[in-house]
Amino acid sequence: MRPPFKPLNPRSAQSGVVLFVALILLLILSLIGVTAARLQTVEERMARNEDNHQLAEQAAEAALRSAEGGLFSGIYTNFAANSNGLYELTPSAGSVASSVNWSSGTAVLPYVGPALNSVPTGAQQPKFLIENLPAVAVPGQSINDVQYAAPTTPVTVYRVTAMGQGADSTSTTTIQSIVR
Repeated sequence: MRPPFKPLNPRSAQSGVVLFVALILLLILSLIGVTAARLQTVEERMARNEDNHQLAEQAAEAALRSAEGGLFSGIYTNFAANSNGLYELTPSAGSVASSVNWSSGTAVLPYVGPALNSVPTGAQQPKFLIENLPAVAVPGQSINDVQYAAPTTPVTVYRVTAMGQGADSTSTTTIQSIVR
């Protein structure tokens, strides 16, 4: 005959609560890990975008300074043709820079200065265009806020617009300067 019924051991009556709590904690830790990995990916993408922007800005700046140097040395003179990156500004039409096709080889000038180490192989070289603005009279010399000389004869003024692209062509920077 069998002994009378014994109650179950209290330890075996836990019915899996520890397993449930352990699974919830594992789920929370997994979510934290996935979130941390995604944040790292976003930060890498932000750093890459900033690097592209900096490369584009440096390339545009190099093209701008090269164009200004070319103006000072007299390389760029044929503005009457209104092509090949050299334009005569007409007040009724406005700026050419806003409507020019930057990928056209005949509408803009390529950068031809010293080699740009920051521009990766295969990336697009920076480009620029120069607009001959209407001549302006420069005020005369002033000393201690007193005007001593009459305005000078009108001088020629140019607007140089340069565009550079980042390493993967997702970032472009356009900058301008006025040169006289």
